[in-house]
Amino acid sequence: MEIKRDNRKAQNEKRTRLLKKYNIEKKENLDKVIEELKQRVSAKTQRLSRYRKRQNQYYQNKLFRTDCKKFYNCLRQTYSNVKNERDKEEVENFWREMYGKEVKHNGEAHWIENQ
Repeated sequence: MEIKRDNRKAQNEKRTRLLKKYNIEKKENLDKVIEELKQRVSAKTQRLSRYRKRQNQYYQNKLFRTDCKKFYNCLRQTYSNVKNERDKEEVENFWREMYGKEVKHNGEAHWIENQ
């Protein structure tokens, strides 16, 4: 029981501190604050994403200037990791169905005669 009371007391203190910090007195203010904080988090996430892309770009530029072979190997590795690798049999069956059937074409078509 003692732990639950302490936990509730700590949560109540956090709650009152947050209410004072964001000047929340009514339910409408709470909704506004929640929305504002969500937008801030979203903006920070976008900023971090742009930073990481730019950081990767700087790294690749530097790598290209210093060691082209390593740069191209790095690119090859990132694109060679295919997530949905197919079995050899599955691929062969797919193409056998496509090209294995005999198809008759119109031998009298005007575009064939012109050639």
